[in-house]
Amino acid sequence: MRQFINVLKFELGNYFKNKSFVVVTILLMAAAFAGVAIPAALAGNDKSEEAQEETVPEDMTAMALLDEEGVFSEGASISEMLPMYDWTLCGSEDELRDMVREESVEAGIVVTGPTSYQYIVENNDMFGNAQSVFEEALAAKYRETALEEQGIDAAAVEAIYSTPMQSELIIQGKDSQSNYWYTYVLTFALYMLILFYGQMIAVSVTTEKSNRAIEILVTSVNSNSLIFGKVLAGALAGVIQVALILGSAFAAYEAFKSRIGEMLSFLFDVPVLVWVVFAVFGIFGYLLYAFSFGMLGALVSKTEDISKSATPVTLVCVISLLVAVYGMYSSDSVIMKVLSFVPFTSTNAMLVRAAMGTVEIWEIVVSGVILVAACVGAGVLAAKIFRMGTLMYGNPIKFKNALKMLRTQR
Repeated sequence: MRQFINVLKFELGNYFKNKSFVVVTILLMAAAFAGVAIPAALAGNDKSEEAQEETVPEDMTAMALLDEEGVFSEGASISEMLPMYDWTLCGSEDELRDMVREESVEAGIVVTGPTSYQYIVENNDMFGNAQSVFEEALAAKYRETALEEQGIDAAAVEAIYSTPMQSELIIQGKDSQSNYWYTYVLTFALYMLILFYGQMIAVSVTTEKSNRAIEILVTSVNSNSLIFGKVLAGALAGVIQVALILGSAFAAYEAFKSRIGEMLSFLFDVPVLVWVVFAVFGIFGYLLYAFSFGMLGALVSKTEDISKSATPVTLVCVISLLVAVYGMYSSDSVIMKVLSFVPFTSTNAMLVRAAMGTVEIWEIVVSGVILVAACVGAGVLAAKIFRMGTLMYGNPIKFKNALKMLRTQR
């Protein structure tokens, strides 16, 4: 135990003495705090929407109209129907086209009949909606004229069509739309924690092996203490870093909550159950991947071979993230329920189900027990492969060959 504690302290010291680690942590904390504080400051300086509408004139899009058919000559004019545009009435099509060509107006419209028109632009805007807005106004004008010709009160008909429906959304379970963003952020944070620190553990093991430092270590320290110390040190460093970054964002949210109101509640109002699942499954899921990266790092002698050796585990991690992201759209599907009990995917799948779907407490407990058992098994296997592989140099050892060697040593 003393050897394990010494290794743990030493590895943790390497993390916290590393200037890059400290600087990146501080920068990410500052970015997280600023990401919440800046919108809050802007929201605090802004006036209410009503006051803003009264004091700040809205930028109006300039439009040109040629209505030789007189469709808008009776009743409400085009300016009254579409007051959000600055309309210029043209006397000829050539005049309208010149204005469009000179870009003094956004677009020109030639009304050719009660139900037809030409929409003229110099360059078609991919996101422009002026044409559809005008078309709705033209259709409304046509309905008004046609109804009046038949002696029907157009205003009464329009009132019937525009009557708003009264509805109330009652959510008995979870609101997936509101929970989507904090689930995505937590899932991505787990992915980055696993991938970044898992690779660091593999690099650390291989580096000590390549410079022969491992030969001195294994003669004075138990190999189990070495691998467990490295993995748990990475876990603690990662948890502390993620906690500081998320803590900075939450501190800013609490400090400016009175200004931003419900603006960022979709990111920060996380239920306790989701936090518990995130913490438990995140820690043990990280340990499972970390032990895998550590044992693969012991099977190579050069740092340049790490990426190739660790590719299978990296792919599994990436697949787990993609499954979780796509699973957010169907969190109660059969595939998500199955994957929430598979150790390498349960870290993300169970988090998604707990945040956005329906999950029973017994399912969380059973999945957690399976994950812990898999983590312990991976730790025992990693210790054996680490003990065998650290003193074997030369070409990288394939994982299946390492398992065969372990069986022959029994």
